[in-house]
Amino acid sequence: MEIGPIFRAMARNKTKVALLVLEIAVTTAIVLNCMALILEQRARIGRPSGIDEANLLSVMIRPWGADYEDGDFRKDLVLRDVAALAAIPGVAAASAISPTPLQGGGSSSQFKPLGAPDSAKVRAPVYRADPRVIETLGLELVEGRALEESDVPVQDGPQILNCLVTRDFAEALWPGESPIGKLIDSGSDQYPDVVVGVIARMVTPYGGGPMESRIVIYPSRPAAPSFMSYLVRAAPGERDRVFAALDEALLATQAERQITVRTLEEIKGGGYSLEVFLAKVLAILMFLLLAVTALGIFGTTSFSVAQRTKQIGTRRALGASRAEILRHFLVENTLIAAMGMALGLIGAFALNVVLVTQFEGGKLSAALTLAGVLLIWAIGVAATIVPARKASRLSPALATRTV
Repeated sequence: MEIGPIFRAMARNKTKVALLVLEIAVTTAIVLNCMALILEQRARIGRPSGIDEANLLSVMIRPWGADYEDGDFRKDLVLRDVAALAAIPGVAAASAISPTPLQGGGSSSQFKPLGAPDSAKVRAPVYRADPRVIETLGLELVEGRALEESDVPVQDGPQILNCLVTRDFAEALWPGESPIGKLIDSGSDQYPDVVVGVIARMVTPYGGGPMESRIVIYPSRPAAPSFMSYLVRAAPGERDRVFAALDEALLATQAERQITVRTLEEIKGGGYSLEVFLAKVLAILMFLLLAVTALGIFGTTSFSVAQRTKQIGTRRALGASRAEILRHFLVENTLIAAMGMALGLIGAFALNVVLVTQFEGGKLSAALTLAGVLLIWAIGVAATIVPARKASRLSPALATRTV
């Protein structure tokens, strides 16, 4: 097929072609970045947390009664609760912990090596849990030791505490060094924390950034007057059975309280609700842009066919086949789409640089870019087919009657 006549036809309709090229360019730039952001959100949700999510149950207790104002009563009740939970058939381990992992947000603080300047501070989520936390969460201890009963403070107030940290936290404070025995300044250089164990990985949704995997776990049996929280790890295949037995076991220990039990997978769903919402909004935006672009290509091609009925009839009378007419419009729209996508790719990469550097958005890869370009091209072809087929079916006699 001769490309010259196609370019001459496009030159006679510069405004129409320019608008269509611009529409395709904008769609390409936005759709590619939407795809990158959606994949980024899905990767965040699906990343390994280091926790045995599938077998964990979260137990949240809202107590009432004057007894709960007594700190000694609460501490004793936590011990009895954990013992009751651990005794349920099918339970592998149980711990008191606050806040609940994967809930999104929680408690955090700033840390630095003891004696280091303030510029060395890093922010990290903080958990407080009893000594069985590693076993309960299914965490992997890679260096040092787990928490022990002797690590749990017997009284409140400033004091030196042993703690567990994740490997990412250790690398942030002491890159390339073993953190075991190192001292952490968490706000008071008189009472530094001592690292006794390193966890391979633990991740929690906390607004994005490296802090989500830089985690500190302090030994404690958290029990506030207004709530208590536990995690129960069921043996594989026993989660539903354990779920059904939790209320009875806890109410037998202390009746005056409200118990809410959820799977950790449900907790995680709430923790990543913003990512899920954002992915859905971006998917809807992509669909609308692609639909509008497809309608634009369809409308432009249909208008072009109506305008060029005489030319099509003349070509058919001179011996052009239906396939040649169909190919003419497909090639014409492919050229327009190619110009639009080329311009759109420049905009897509420029926009992606801003998203990555300013908002930690998903980076455009070669595979993703190719997939996006092929998608837009396929939609353009699909939108061109119907009016192009209509043009190819025009008979020479019918077409020339418009002269």
